[in-house]
Amino acid sequence: MRKKYFILLLIACLPALFTGCYKKQQQKPPAPRVTTTSIKQQTIPIYIDAIGQVISMATVYIRPQAAGKLVKAYIEQGAIVNEGDILYEIDPRPYQALLDESLAQLKHDQALLEYAEKVVQRYKEVVEDDFIAILNYEQFVSNAEAARAQVALDKAAITTAQINLDFCKIVAPMSGKISYFNVYVGNILAVDDPNQITILLPLSPIDITFSLPQQQFELIRHEQGDAGKWQFVATLPENPTHPFEGTTYFIDNQIDQNTGTILLKGRFSNEDRTLWPGEFMRVKVLYKMAPEALIVPPSAVLIGKDGPYIYTVDKERKAINKNVTVLTRTEEYVAIHSAQVHAGDTVIVDGQINVAPGLLVNVVQ
Repeated sequence: MRKKYFILLLIACLPALFTGCYKKQQQKPPAPRVTTTSIKQQTIPIYIDAIGQVISMATVYIRPQAAGKLVKAYIEQGAIVNEGDILYEIDPRPYQALLDESLAQLKHDQALLEYAEKVVQRYKEVVEDDFIAILNYEQFVSNAEAARAQVALDKAAITTAQINLDFCKIVAPMSGKISYFNVYVGNILAVDDPNQITILLPLSPIDITFSLPQQQFELIRHEQGDAGKWQFVATLPENPTHPFEGTTYFIDNQIDQNTGTILLKGRFSNEDRTLWPGEFMRVKVLYKMAPEALIVPPSAVLIGKDGPYIYTVDKERKAINKNVTVLTRTEEYVAIHSAQVHAGDTVIVDGQINVAPGLLVNVVQ
């Protein structure tokens, strides 16, 4: 009897037991905690991104202008030199001998010229009285002219010899940094040798080159014209907080048919030699100023299947996803545009991983 009673009691309690379990399953999880901020509005510059490379404004190949034996190097490999510094010296003795010979020849021919001019002067007074044949007098005049031409030729030879002697000392045509040596002391140099002794690269000022796709190039042209003085900011990847501001001074005259891009160049003073030839830089070319742009932190913008979007929080604390257009992006902020987003809206900047559209959220300022 007791066993039957217990069974009936258990059957009566089963609905209540299942109801309790069902209610536990129906309990909603707590609202996810999110961090928010207000969307700001201000005028900001819009940039177009590019990758640039630092190059020297000139590449100077140091080659000999006089043939001979390289007898001395006044610098070390990799040295920093100033314009006019002596770099190398070629054996000057053969050229000094040619100069001395030309100077001696000039003195000899100047003496002949002086004698020829005196002969002309002496016979000029008597030729009118027929004391000398006119043909002889003309010969004397011709001799003087020939002597005068020879003196001029000697002076030209002296100039050539002096130039060749000066070429024995190779000087830096501009300030910069020397590369490694291709030719060392003791080697014989030839004027027509295609191999340079070394390469000199100026470091200050220094250039940067970068390319823009045709579409972006046309956007900037539409805003800033064809003058080509476009402002840009460049940063080194390892030092993004130290920007270099510059202005382009060169735009190529055609679009590259292979890449669909156009080449631009800018210049920095680089007095502290921070930039080095060959380094890559992130370049931001100024497109235009955007008035009343909406500003959010970079962490607020997410990427979905339909493009960039953000989560805003309405008055009922519900999360709403809204697609946006990114105008520009920096380390500090992202400028966006959307007809559904306004200044002062509350945007989620942290905790979006637990958020879904329409879900209640626990806002942490």
